[in-house]
Amino acid sequence: MRPGPRFLNLLAVPLAFALLTPWAPGAGWVAFLALAMLLGAGLYERQLLRQLTVHAERKAVVALPLDEEETVAIQFRTNSPRPVTLEVRQLFPRIIEPTSVSHLGLCLPGEILNMDFRVRGVARGTEQVAAAWVGATFWGLAERILPAGESGEVSVLPNLHAVKRLHEQLNRYILRGLGNRAAPRLGKGREFDRLREYCDNDDFRDIAWKASARRGKLIVREYRLDRSQDVLVCLDRGHRMAARTTTIAKIDHAVNGAVLISYLCNRMEDRVGMLAFGAAVDKGLSQGRGPKHMRQTTAFATGVKGEYIHTDYLALAAHIRHRLRHRSLILILTDLPEGDHRFALVKAIRMLIPQHLPLVLVLSDPALEAARKLLPADKEELCRTLVARDVWLERQQLIRDLRRHGAMVVETPPQDTGIAAINAYLEIKRRQLL
Repeated sequence: MRPGPRFLNLLAVPLAFALLTPWAPGAGWVAFLALAMLLGAGLYERQLLRQLTVHAERKAVVALPLDEEETVAIQFRTNSPRPVTLEVRQLFPRIIEPTSVSHLGLCLPGEILNMDFRVRGVARGTEQVAAAWVGATFWGLAERILPAGESGEVSVLPNLHAVKRLHEQLNRYILRGLGNRAAPRLGKGREFDRLREYCDNDDFRDIAWKASARRGKLIVREYRLDRSQDVLVCLDRGHRMAARTTTIAKIDHAVNGAVLISYLCNRMEDRVGMLAFGAAVDKGLSQGRGPKHMRQTTAFATGVKGEYIHTDYLALAAHIRHRLRHRSLILILTDLPEGDHRFALVKAIRMLIPQHLPLVLVLSDPALEAARKLLPADKEELCRTLVARDVWLERQQLIRDLRRHGAMVVETPPQDTGIAAINAYLEIKRRQLL
């Protein structure tokens, strides 16, 4: 309990009369009566506030998308027969910005006061949210501070709004072609289609010798291009991915893109798996598809955190060669290494080719781009610009080396990771590179 915001303002009235006492003797009595009335009203409001109870209701578990502004709603009601002014302050954990939000509202008798707090998730994870603190007052002469509601839990997940938007776009696209029939694409795939008679220029390896013996003529097996191909998403959680670009880190942008491309692969009937790698390679999730597998993928991606550790690309390549026996699309979301470490990435790509198709999605560095384009004004800025240009040239040379060895490389700003991954994936499907 403490004096209300109006108490100090009204206290100036008796003080003003008290100052006039040397010139007007009756002003002292007026000051005394005004002070007594003010104190009496304040004590009466204090007594009413002691009987006041404030109830707050909100979701026990609040889920927020990463780097998206969302609304957290809390409902308040009181047992008072008269209007109550509530000043609510809600504290949020470090994964939410801002960490403290205050709102002011008037709760009428028998009604519910709804308060919406605009927040943004800046880091993935799950944290406890303390109960809201409420400052309640009737007339502003006294104010009671009390907790309202119970503590809850807030979870910041990868940005699923982009997945929802993609889901709606795909549904509209499919509905336009309602009634069309997709014909199978013939070619050198792994899915058996039919047996037919041998024709000129057919590969001898496709001859079905047992069927040929039964029919007395050469019979070959015909295959169709695989409709369910394997995609493995590899998330780099090393020290370069832990750096912040905008309000979130590069690894957070990579996770958002990984969830988005996983959903698209699932809609395209491809089997998608996911793993994270740094100094060691996590087992991650094996290839699969379906709603249950997508939930597991989202849950796994939510737990991937950037760490200040070394990124071992050779360990990743060895793990993939041991894990996947047939040709797959290997999507590596990473930031390019500098110095001698770049040779490890090139060697890892050479280990994967030609059995697999590596797609390296490079998250660019906006600060490096700005530094290399800066027109220096002094010697210190000149040194910084020259170093930035040298680093940028090394990155471009590394991208050319990766492409020369057969890898597909896409460089994109961190915030456009999901779109770049989708465009590259659709281009691979269009060109039938798998």
